[in-house]
Amino acid sequence: MHIYNRNMIDDIFNALEVAKKAHDLLPPLPPNIKPVHFRILSTINSICDDAGNSRVTDINKALDFLLPNTTKFINELVKLKVVEKFTSTIDKRVVLVHATKLGKQYIDSYIIKYQELLHQEFSTLDESDCRAMIETIHKVYGAIKKVYQK
Repeated sequence: MHIYNRNMIDDIFNALEVAKKAHDLLPPLPPNIKPVHFRILSTINSICDDAGNSRVTDINKALDFLLPNTTKFINELVKLKVVEKFTSTIDKRVVLVHATKLGKQYIDSYIIKYQELLHQEFSTLDESDCRAMIETIHKVYGAIKKVYQK
């Protein structure tokens, strides 16, 4: 089904505004920390090996960023002493990162605890509705991007 109704387009933009308001309810971030930094920390936490290390290329792949952007954000986190970056002892071409003590505090306070709280609320929602919402937001974003990047 295609949408040609102007009211539906208005409704879509109103829903996107509500989504932005929901995102704005996230707890305030520590000084100099950007939302993208927490996406990286969350990814490091979810893909790290037993020693707590994650490969930069794996973080990049999980986030679907351009590698230079991932490197830039990780370097920002290094400067903020949230992560440490080093090369693998096995293969010097492999760049690894792990959360510092401060980074682990951020992961515990801003990611794990907050996700647990959200999980309690989200558990009342139907998973298929959530998946449909996620898919639809990505489709709407793609359509808007096509229009405005011509």
